[in-house]
Amino acid sequence: MEPSEKYIKEFQELYKKEYGKDLTWEEATESARSLLSFAEIAFDSYKTDCIRKCKLKDHPKGFHLDDGKTYTCFICKESISNEQTWWDESGIKCMHCQKALDKKIIPKSVCKNDDSWYAGWEFNYYFNIKTPTVRKFVRQGKLKPRIIKNIDTGKPHFELFLIKDNKEVLPNKPESYWVKNDKDMIHLEYRKVDISKLTGTYNKNNL
Repeated sequence: MEPSEKYIKEFQELYKKEYGKDLTWEEATESARSLLSFAEIAFDSYKTDCIRKCKLKDHPKGFHLDDGKTYTCFICKESISNEQTWWDESGIKCMHCQKALDKKIIPKSVCKNDDSWYAGWEFNYYFNIKTPTVRKFVRQGKLKPRIIKNIDTGKPHFELFLIKDNKEVLPNKPESYWVKNDKDMIHLEYRKVDISKLTGTYNKNNL
């Protein structure tokens, strides 16, 4: 949708009032167009959510999203579609993760709060702890995983580490903050946390 001239002019006036800066017509047009696009996406998402919640009244345990679209499981991040999907009040999951939820192998809280657990790859992302080391910590009993099995093969599909299961060794996920470099480019960084209880070594850089 293209913004009207009236909308662009109103956008210029509001921007001037809020930030004390005049936008050119081209700048205001591009900004207004982006804002409208965002509003359309937000409205479509809201409409889709409302339709699904209405359908949930007839299917309280949930249902497949059989619309042919590809989705991402909130838990394991696997790309899924049609019969591979499951949607309920906890959001979109693959059938492997949904089965683990049904069997209470993992709690529903993992769907609402991904700050309450670590995926295996996040040890490397946050702490530079490689997968073989994570596996060693599991074998040693330092880390306690929750294992989600493949519903067809019975083999491990995904594993996660609840902070409440590992509160003696796992800190809360590091807080993020934005950093601007000398070229005015912004990127995300994370505050250092102490992981010596897990690694068994003290590193002043983790504080």
